[in-house]
Amino acid sequence: MLQVFESMIEVWENVSEFDFMRKVVMIGAGGSGKTAIVNRFLTNKFSEQYIVTIGSQFAVKTVLVEKNNGKDVVVKLLVWDLAGQERFDFIRAAYYRGSKGALLVFDTTRKSTFIELPKWITETEDALNERIPIILLANKVDLEGERVISTEEGKQFVEENGLNGYLETSALTGQNVEEAFQELAKTTI
Repeated sequence: MLQVFESMIEVWENVSEFDFMRKVVMIGAGGSGKTAIVNRFLTNKFSEQYIVTIGSQFAVKTVLVEKNNGKDVVVKLLVWDLAGQERFDFIRAAYYRGSKGALLVFDTTRKSTFIELPKWITETEDALNERIPIILLANKVDLEGERVISTEEGKQFVEENGLNGYLETSALTGQNVEEAFQELAKTTI
């Protein structure tokens, strides 16, 4: 399967609809909202239906990013949404290969998803033998009354772990979803 994916990349690299192409991964605990964020990014819609991701899901979308020199570039993102449940730990390592960035997602209403964030950073580094840009997403901020992890805690985690950014997102409302992918694309080029 990875050989097929690498062949697809070679074909896509020859198409001039974009300036850069980057494989990125969505990582974090099961139920944190990774798939809902990807679906919001792709379709600008939200579904109440929760379906467990089995292994991974794959999506492609281009984003327009302003580079430091003020020039806009088009980045084609190959988004791999990785299953977060522990029972899929054994398979995830294969899907990291070639990743240039990650969105690390936790659910602001479930402390357990925040506590296990270091595990995801370590897993990514172990699979790739390097540190890639990682942006932390505090998801489900629309559930303000149920929130148990503060903005300050999220920002402190980013600072202490040398991550590349922090955004508060809501797949339900779309808050900062597009911005998260644009920021990730920008950090990978």
